[in-house]
Amino acid sequence: MGFEKVLLVGYGSIGKRHARNLIGLGITPYVLTRHPDGLKARFLKDVKELKGEAIKYCIISSPTARHLDDLRKCAGYLTGFKSVLIEKPLDCSYERAIKIKRIADRKGLEIFTAYNLRFLDVFDEIKEFVKRHLSGIRIVEVVAGQDLKEWRPYKELRQSYSAHRKQGGGVDLDLSHELDYALWLFGDRFKSKFIYRAKISNLEIDSPDIFKIILNYRKFIVGISLDYIRSPKERYLKIICDNGKQLYHDFTQDPLEIEDSYKKMLKAFLGIDKPSRHKLCSLKEGLNVLKVLEV
Repeated sequence: MGFEKVLLVGYGSIGKRHARNLIGLGITPYVLTRHPDGLKARFLKDVKELKGEAIKYCIISSPTARHLDDLRKCAGYLTGFKSVLIEKPLDCSYERAIKIKRIADRKGLEIFTAYNLRFLDVFDEIKEFVKRHLSGIRIVEVVAGQDLKEWRPYKELRQSYSAHRKQGGGVDLDLSHELDYALWLFGDRFKSKFIYRAKISNLEIDSPDIFKIILNYRKFIVGISLDYIRSPKERYLKIICDNGKQLYHDFTQDPLEIEDSYKKMLKAFLGIDKPSRHKLCSLKEGLNVLKVLEV
């Protein structure tokens, strides 16, 4: 197959998920990590070990604050390097993400952001609802929240990158899926925005644990509320029209489908499922998420 040489940078929980899914697709990935395990992958300690190898596809799933540096390193050593999937968000800030774009432009790289929720089948239904009822939509509620202590119970809270802003933590970055799909559904031509971002809980973290944004599209508003606080977790979308029509979807009811969405995203990225490639979050769209998050 033409896509068998895939480099995976970063081997935390999301990196391990990608590695397992790649192996499930019949691909033995190269995995750049200092913490190998028993998975049937080709583990590396340094990207220089791949010198001379034609690696076409790269997945960067390291902590958010390392995305830019890891891309620089890979772009400097790999040959035949063309397509990159970077875990969401692209980086810690719009300013740093612009540097990712410069590397992409200079090296001729095709870069995508790993917003896997786009690959849930329910979004076909949601998009059709928006298309049919756009003129009547008045309120869109997007909510995602979970107690951070329950989110990553296998890791001491203060050791999690989510707890530290400099490492790319913060609920606005961690749960930027919600902003991405809102912009994907309704576009980025809103008239104004209002943002509230703070740390209000007793969690021992230095990153924001609550984030709220209102996007004013003049005839309707999109309100997005994210937090590290609520228990049990909630994740839903509600669209309210002025003619009584409503759409409600609870994403917490889709654990198996969400797991499958990672596999569908990889298939699109690797060109196995070309018809679904349009669902991938482009570099421009990934940049726009971070731009909207700026105050």
